[in-house]
Amino acid sequence: MDRSLLKTLLIYSAAMLFMYLLYSILSPFLGLLVWAGALGIITYPLYEMILARCRGHEIAAAALMTTLVVLALIVPLLGLIFSLSREAALAYQYLERASSGSSFIPIGEIMSHPVVGHWLELIAPLTGPLNLDLTEIVLPAIKNGVASILNYSTGILKNILGLLFKLGLMLITLFFIYKDGRHFLRRFWQAVPIGEELKITVSATLTRVLGAVMYGVILTCLVQGTLGGLGFWVAGLPSPLLFGALMAICAAIPFVGTALVWLPGVIYLLMQEQMLHGLLLAAWGMFVVSTIDNIIRPLFICGRAKLPFLLIVFGVFGGVLAFGLSGVVAGPVILAIILVFSDAYRAAMEPADRNLQ
Repeated sequence: MDRSLLKTLLIYSAAMLFMYLLYSILSPFLGLLVWAGALGIITYPLYEMILARCRGHEIAAAALMTTLVVLALIVPLLGLIFSLSREAALAYQYLERASSGSSFIPIGEIMSHPVVGHWLELIAPLTGPLNLDLTEIVLPAIKNGVASILNYSTGILKNILGLLFKLGLMLITLFFIYKDGRHFLRRFWQAVPIGEELKITVSATLTRVLGAVMYGVILTCLVQGTLGGLGFWVAGLPSPLLFGALMAICAAIPFVGTALVWLPGVIYLLMQEQMLHGLLLAAWGMFVVSTIDNIIRPLFICGRAKLPFLLIVFGVFGGVLAFGLSGVVAGPVILAIILVFSDAYRAAMEPADRNLQ
């Protein structure tokens, strides 16, 4: 084997090994790195204004900008969590009793309610030949669903210290993104072997898509929180504004989202024998509040990102399935960057195709 070829293979093998080791080290923190990077890129113009006011003192400007992020995002979130601690404890007790198999949820009264009974009569011709007992099917399903939510909530409480640690680490990362991000970005682009025009296009696309994703996520959470709070107000539950704000925060959690808030409200109404209000709130939460994000989030993002709607849909949902919550940001960004490189490759190949003709 040629020695130059052997040397090249060894260098590439060592590079791949170190890339794998780097991924192994950073993989537990990829989520917080994604969110810190997204916040840093979106708010960097404001940091540059503060840097100018601080007369070029990067440490002071970065500390001030990180403090503003904490005051704008972290403090209201913590205050809302503490203000809802009592309601969360009561909801936890309700869920625990319901999952234990006790008759805390009046399933018999629900099934015999006139509204439910009317629908049961309509579907009876379909379930009768199959010998299906809906009570035996619905009750275990409700208990299993409540038990799953209970386990999810318990996991969140157990990992609260880990979440606070990651939150602190994200803020430290954000500080250094403000302070050293410009220098790191310059060194990164110097090492990337692509043309200057393509570098500018990739940077502009990254900034545009990140801004669109954050805009879409925040706006979607606000819409879901507003609809959830409206449902609580119509159902006569207390503090609809407070619970709507909590649903706006929980809307960012994949798969369960706003159900962490409106489902305990449904259980409370059913336990208070307010069957109609409970059933209507359940339908509103399930078919409107918890599902509308699948429609409006891609619409909000694709308009500002200037990308095809289908690409955003696959980016958002595929990103969430692959990376969890951070996939909401990572998915569309990855697909957008791939699209930029594919367009650049097609543009580079067009002169060669014309020459062949």
